[in-house]
Amino acid sequence: MVIQQQQPLWYAFVTRPRHEKKVKTYLEQMSFDHYLPLRRTLNQWKDRKRWIEQPLFSCYIFVNIAYVNRYRVLELPSVVRVVGFGNEPTPVPQSDIEAIRLILGSRQEIEVVDRFLPGQFVEIKNGPLASMRGHIVDFRGSQWVEIYIEAIGKAVLVDIRENVVKRIDG
Repeated sequence: MVIQQQQPLWYAFVTRPRHEKKVKTYLEQMSFDHYLPLRRTLNQWKDRKRWIEQPLFSCYIFVNIAYVNRYRVLELPSVVRVVGFGNEPTPVPQSDIEAIRLILGSRQEIEVVDRFLPGQFVEIKNGPLASMRGHIVDFRGSQWVEIYIEAIGKAVLVDIRENVVKRIDG
């Protein structure tokens, strides 16, 4: 994809761990169009429970910015790098941003996972099969729909127990 130098596109930026909200504040002060997907989770401590808003994707924030202005974001404290391949930032499609907003607005139970692809070699970390190694062949028997965000290599799993899913050929 040829990137237009002045055309604003969405880019994913990596932040230091637990600094996503700080970066969001910096971006707001600079009037940059940004999106930090947040989800409400119930955290439990020894003495209490509390609902908090946590970033959907740990260490990531999306910024709608012209390619030539990416260095202004990279200079911010707590920003580590822009996500890209081959030493070039990779734009995140507007449709992916809208899909994330739609998922979060649906109030469905969601889970974020790193994507495993068929053919990948893996090791089981715990349970009765701990330390076994093998290749992923397929995912079966799940009640979750997976939506993959290619630019950051993450997938969102949406619980569909109460929803109807339709196959779309294409």
